[in-house]
Amino acid sequence: MATKTIAYLTDAHLGQKIILDKETGHMRYEENIEEHKDKLKFILEDIRSAGITEIIFGGDIGTQEANQWFFETIDGFNFKLLMVLGNHDTYSQVNQYYKKYQYYKKNQYYKDDQYYIHPDKYGDENGNKQDAESGNELNYAYEEGNFKFIYLDSSSNAVSTAQLNWLGQELNTDKEILLFIHHPVLEIRTPLDKIGAALKGRDEIKALLSALQKEVLIFCGHYHMADELTAGNIRQYATPACSYQIEKLSEKIEIDTLTFGYRMITINDNHIVTTVKLFEAL
Repeated sequence: MATKTIAYLTDAHLGQKIILDKETGHMRYEENIEEHKDKLKFILEDIRSAGITEIIFGGDIGTQEANQWFFETIDGFNFKLLMVLGNHDTYSQVNQYYKKYQYYKKNQYYKDDQYYIHPDKYGDENGNKQDAESGNELNYAYEEGNFKFIYLDSSSNAVSTAQLNWLGQELNTDKEILLFIHHPVLEIRTPLDKIGAALKGRDEIKALLSALQKEVLIFCGHYHMADELTAGNIRQYATPACSYQIEKLSEKIEIDTLTFGYRMITINDNHIVTTVKLFEAL
């Protein structure tokens, strides 16, 4: 495949203003309809100015009311969009817009023989879903060049048994694996990991990946921080949020509301180069 760069952005939290109780470390959201919209638009402008035309969103759009604005805004930039769901996303709410704005674009874009998307995840030519068992989960896979792209749904703060079984089948490939999921699979040593934010059952996913005789790259968000970890054949890249950051190395939860950013993933044959781009608040 020709060299290309994909923008990976995550945790937009549109309409959600973070409130931190510094005494208890408890975080909550206060609804503010305009919260973080300027940051997301700034990032999208930067992506377009870099000549990037494909984006992968790592989950957590924000309030349900922000879903339509999110998809209409991205559609206005004419990006090719793929995504996973985060713990602040609901399949029924997101899919009505995701399907409307992206289904036919994906169907056209991936019609070439070198691409494959499971039809049961996107439905027939009319967009009707056919997979009753997984009708409330957004997980899918396709092949492109030397890589297989796999997308998992962790919106329930876990990965279902059905998805784990499906993942095991999808990992049976001679392609290199790129796995996209909202939550980190490898433990990041940070206070956030200890207060209930960790993915339930992550060791089961890790075991499946560790059994492969090849390197697996994971791209995730959720923790609002940049991080890179390696465990055996697994390399995990956590990506800063589009909205606000959480300090990784502090002894207690600390919030940085000024910094926001995204990740660039450049694919050249079977080589991957990834860098993070950060900005200060407008």
